[in-house]
Amino acid sequence: MVRRRRRALAVALAAALLATLSAGSCAPSKSAEPEQAAPTDDVSYEDVPAPNGSEDPHDRQNVVPVPKGTSPRGVEFADPNTGYALFTSCVAGQPCQVGLVLTLDGGGSWVERQLPFTDALDVDMHLGRGNVLVIKAAPAGYFVSKDTGRTFDKRPLTPPPVELNLADPQYSVGCQDIAASGCPDAQPWIIAADGARQPLPSRPAGSFKYLGLTASANGTLWLTAQPTGGAATPAPGTTINVWSSADKGRTWQAQGTAHSTDQNVAVKPVVSPSGDDVWLVGAHFAARRQPGTTGTNSSWQEATGMREVTELFSAEVLPGGAVLIASSQGVWVLDQQQRTRDQGARQIFRLRRLDETTILGYPAQQSGEVWLCTVKTKSCDWSHVAVSSR
Repeated sequence: MVRRRRRALAVALAAALLATLSAGSCAPSKSAEPEQAAPTDDVSYEDVPAPNGSEDPHDRQNVVPVPKGTSPRGVEFADPNTGYALFTSCVAGQPCQVGLVLTLDGGGSWVERQLPFTDALDVDMHLGRGNVLVIKAAPAGYFVSKDTGRTFDKRPLTPPPVELNLADPQYSVGCQDIAASGCPDAQPWIIAADGARQPLPSRPAGSFKYLGLTASANGTLWLTAQPTGGAATPAPGTTINVWSSADKGRTWQAQGTAHSTDQNVAVKPVVSPSGDDVWLVGAHFAARRQPGTTGTNSSWQEATGMREVTELFSAEVLPGGAVLIASSQGVWVLDQQQRTRDQGARQIFRLRRLDETTILGYPAQQSGEVWLCTVKTKSCDWSHVAVSSR
């Protein structure tokens, strides 16, 4: 009798264990899934990775599950928690070894994602707005995922998929041909949610050389330009006109003018997520719209500490009336009184805002590391994220 009870208990425990393992497995399902699924809730968040790296939250280093001998091609983040790392090892004339991993906890831990190709000779990764992942795998084509790499939709190499545009800035000033190195009449452009690149519905009246276009989190657009001449127009390069649009570029409201001593300064607007703090930033020049001024009465005060910065790569607004700038001379915190080097960003080359509280920092060369800035008043609390193969 005792032996039968023990046997029955063992069978019951085995069945319960099997059910638990089946429900909690991190392995991708082998059942057929729709290739173009784009769920409203990210189903991949069921895959909770186990921590296997550094315990220091400011130094998140991990050895990740990718083919042995592959090297990191790049790390990208869609938001402060969700990121991807691509690893490759390519030998001429042979298919590349490729690995893709995903983090859901800001780089603290990583899980493997299966790729839908095995014979690629050239592999690259792009991460677009809306967490749209695009993998180029020549000669097979492009593979687009909208569910954190659980499923992919195959596209041809030519023409490139329109989703590739989502990896570019949503708002920009440039040529109609995005492959062109320069054009005499650069125009403002918006990339829609579907990846389509579109001109603004309208532009401010007058003759201008457009410089920069951006938007705050509420969708208000900010546009800068230099006048290009005319009897009643100041000399080009000394005056920067500023406008805003609250209706997606259909109408524009003048927001005053700023003045630079540099004849050819390319000044772009940089706006806080709330839209309350607006800066104009370029090489040798920065100015902040003074609190309490708006519309044609907007007053722009120069931050003279920017005059010695010769080459600007990117900039993001910090709380407290400051802007974080990445330049050829390093990363700095600039306010109206001074420019202070950010000691925690010594290896950072470029900045990209993820949300109101987080800025992503990239190194000069593609590698297996990035930095995440938790935004503070006039400062960044940086965390290092690094991945390597076995």
